[in-house]
Amino acid sequence: MKKAVLAILILLAATSCKYLEFRSGDKVVAEVGGNKLYESEIKSLIPPGKSSQDSIMMLKQYINNWALKHLLIEKAENELSSTDKDVEQELEDYRSSLLMYRFEKMFIDQRLDTLITEQECRDYYEKNSPNFVLDNSVVKARFAKISNNSPNLEKLKRGYKASSIEEIDEFERLCYSSADKYNNFGNQWIDISMIAKEVPYDVLTLEREIKITSAVEVKDSLYTYLVFFHEKILPDQIAPFEYYLPGIKQIILSKRKQELIATLEQNLIREALEKNHLKTNINK
Repeated sequence: MKKAVLAILILLAATSCKYLEFRSGDKVVAEVGGNKLYESEIKSLIPPGKSSQDSIMMLKQYINNWALKHLLIEKAENELSSTDKDVEQELEDYRSSLLMYRFEKMFIDQRLDTLITEQECRDYYEKNSPNFVLDNSVVKARFAKISNNSPNLEKLKRGYKASSIEEIDEFERLCYSSADKYNNFGNQWIDISMIAKEVPYDVLTLEREIKITSAVEVKDSLYTYLVFFHEKILPDQIAPFEYYLPGIKQIILSKRKQELIATLEQNLIREALEKNHLKTNINK
């Protein structure tokens, strides 16, 4: 691989603009003004298995991007006013923001209680239930996609509405051997858009269908799609607790983080005032 990269660099040297001196045996591959790009800096850019042509294209693109960066900086240095080129305050602001972020993250990581009980989540859900009104239906469903040429297509069409455990097990065994795709979302609530992505219906069409039936069968030139909705909650109703449980946990964690930061800030101000480290001249 090392020899291949070296060969590519030699070829680039023959086809590109300017290749110069060595740095203790390290070849300069490109130069813009006083900025130099060395061979050692680009050797690792080529992933194993790339053809010579692809490797050359990758190296040329990298060199062009490197050169463009320095050319733009050079242009800016020459044409911007001294005021526009003065970035010390912006750098200091960025450094300060980065330091505060890293300290707050360390403070939170050391103190955040990540244990959240189901009861805490349920309490939050019940207090904030108006915030959990659905835009789309959420469903529990079985979905199968079967070739129109499958010898078991008719059996699957008869069995996809199964309700007993034995019948569902039989339907699933047949799907695993005959269906091009099968998913059973029987134990979790999903947005109906996930089903719409799998069938030749858009969300609105599927929403209309499930208002009048729990079994949807649709066909195109290649496949038959079978969907059975054994539970559904329609738009404008409150979503089930289980559907929003992961999101509620994140909300509770976020609130705890905010409370930790608020406590930190209050303590910093109080301690600074008590130690006379913070002095203010505002009249009481």
